Amino acid sequence: MSRLTDDPGIAAAQRWLRPAPAPLVSVVIPSYNRGHAIGACIASVLAQTLEDFEIVVVDDASTDDTRERVAAIADPRVRYVAHETNRGGAAARNTGVRAATGDFIAFLDSDDSWSPRKLERQIALLGERGPEYGLAYTWFIGRDKDGREVSRSDRSLDGRVAEALLVANHVGTFSSIVVRRDVFEQVGGLDELLRSCQDWDLSIRLSRVTKICCVEDYLVSYFHNGADKHRISSNPASLIQGHRRMLEKFSDDYARLPRRQAAQALRGFLDVFAGAGSFEDVLRLGRRMAATTRRPEALLQCGVALVRAAKRRMTGRFGY
Repeated sequence: MSRLTDDPGIAAAQRWLRPAPAPLVSVVIPSYNRGHAIGACIASVLAQTLEDFEIVVVDDASTDDTRERVAAIADPRVRYVAHETNRGGAAARNTGVRAATGDFIAFLDSDDSWSPRKLERQIALLGERGPEYGLAYTWFIGRDKDGREVSRSDRSLDGRVAEALLVANHVGTFSSIVVRRDVFEQVGGLDELLRSCQDWDLSIRLSRVTKICCVEDYLVSYFHNGADKHRISSNPASLIQGHRRMLEKFSDDYARLPRRQAAQALRGFLDVFAGAGSFEDVLRLGRRMAATTRRPEALLQCGVALVRAAKRRMTGRFGY
């Protein structure tokens, strides 16, 4: 058990759950050809002040030395699972959860890392809030390949927040969340048909069945690397597919949003489609925005987005 069981929040969380030997937290790390980064990623988990965890690395059919790198880590809490074929991040995370034995699930991308007290503080907060809170996330810092800070995410949500999450992905990266396993299973896990927006989709569905809270501290380092061909954010086709599916899945929810929030949400989608160079989606969404908001500026926004999409197509430099 963790040496931190004297913390009231963590002790409360443990009382509600099944006894040892199952770990309190299962950390699921999906990885595809990130052998160069997996060691540092796992090291940031092994350095956690809350020690009652297991690590499940899911190798999504890597062709590099990921298996050997993981095998070299001499800690019994580290487990390795491999896919025979590449199935994508959502499938790898679902595989990890099925292999996990903990009552809380934490996700960590294989090139991200955690501050030492991340799990401790999230589990303590969930213990303090009680069983009606099923997910805790943290703020995070985006860093480039040299470790320099390039962005910060510090939006705080608390309670029933489904409407706010429809507008934008305020929770952000998978690497920031801890979720009760029973709540994760209640919503059916991750949507494996999504090629992007997997974290956003999961947060929305979880917010329908549980309350969400935030540890207001920068406890995750999120790696930005547009040159990494395995990152979804650098693949315009994946961005387009994922955002199209989100609009389809939650079409009724967006239709029920107040006009101001609906306009804000659709502008976010418009920005993604423009950044990915998709004229078809910009035009389709522009018409939808005009009908939804009933404001002439929607047509202007569509025009600006079309120009941006054209520039992306000409330069081949896609992205947000």
